[in-house]
Amino acid sequence: MFLSRSFVFLFLGLSLLATGCAGSDCNFESLNVTPPTATVSHTAAAPANSQTFSASFQFKNNPGSGCVAVTPTLANSNWTVSDPSVQLSSSPATMVTATCTPSVVSPVTITATPTNGQLLTGRATLTCN
Repeated sequence: MFLSRSFVFLFLGLSLLATGCAGSDCNFESLNVTPPTATVSHTAAAPANSQTFSASFQFKNNPGSGCVAVTPTLANSNWTVSDPSVQLSSSPATMVTATCTPSVVSPVTITATPTNGQLLTGRATLTCN
């Protein structure tokens, strides 16, 4: 019984290695923040003066690698904004809500950095009219 279970685990492990899912081809390629751009009116009543952004990992999609995990996955991230007059909801989270209270002359940058230590950064721009 022990020998047959060991064989099953060995077979599964070798299968994963052979398909590339345990190799470097299945690593994260980028961190995407969506929507990439947004515009809201600071004079609108809540929640119309806000925009929710989400961060997701994009996996590498190397043809022939055998990696089947190419679907974007939500990423728990630390969020920052380039202008402190734009308020962000709590961080870290997979999503953040940016609220425009004053009008801002130029678009602000919303930045996400994953909490898992990956050296990736995702950005979006928000215009507060």
